[in-house]
Amino acid sequence: MNVRVVVLIAALALASPLFARTNTDVLVMKNGDRMTCQVKGLDAGVLYVSFDYIDGTASVEWSKVARLQSNQLFIVKTEDGLVYTGQLNTPETPVGQPVKIQIVETPEEEVVLNTPQIVGMSETSEKFWQRFNGQLNLGVIYSKGNQSTQYSFGSQLEYLRERWSAQATLNSTFSASSGTSPSTRNSLDLSGSHLLPWNNYYYSGLGGFLQSSAQGVTLQDHHWGRPRPLS
Repeated sequence: MNVRVVVLIAALALASPLFARTNTDVLVMKNGDRMTCQVKGLDAGVLYVSFDYIDGTASVEWSKVARLQSNQLFIVKTEDGLVYTGQLNTPETPVGQPVKIQIVETPEEEVVLNTPQIVGMSETSEKFWQRFNGQLNLGVIYSKGNQSTQYSFGSQLEYLRERWSAQATLNSTFSASSGTSPSTRNSLDLSGSHLLPWNNYYYSGLGGFLQSSAQGVTLQDHHWGRPRPLS
């Protein structure tokens, strides 16, 4: 009976941002729970945070957050398409009143929004290199039965700004087994989007390159771009 052995050489996931920061954000829930964490971002009503004592990222229901305070810069997007950049703070709110988030763009300029108005948040920085988010995965699968080995590599890099973003994704595999020729597959996908003057619309573009020895593809590319409404 063939024995299949799977060996994982490395698995590395770098959750955004590439340059880590300390967990000094303060999160207070409506039930009174108070946590010191690192706010990663907000998407589709879910706030993503990390803790020193928990591996990975935790999901928090945005509607149950009572207070949030962070000295980190965030790109904040509202339901009407407006975009702000600044530090976050929750001013004192009377009981029963909607929770508000104070966005401090400059010492002289502040914007206060009700939490339901905020639909997205992403970490950013005044420094160029610290605006990148990314992840990296490496691995090997070995099968003793047919003496086959597959190496895989994957990476993703994203750069965010107030009104545009760019992303690159690279995936590569190399497979070899006894009695057959080695095969390779490499794909690179590029995408970008830009918020138009009409805040609820953006223009997006996508391009990709593919090489696959198994499919006989030396180099194949595709691309498209069009304006789209924000969902």
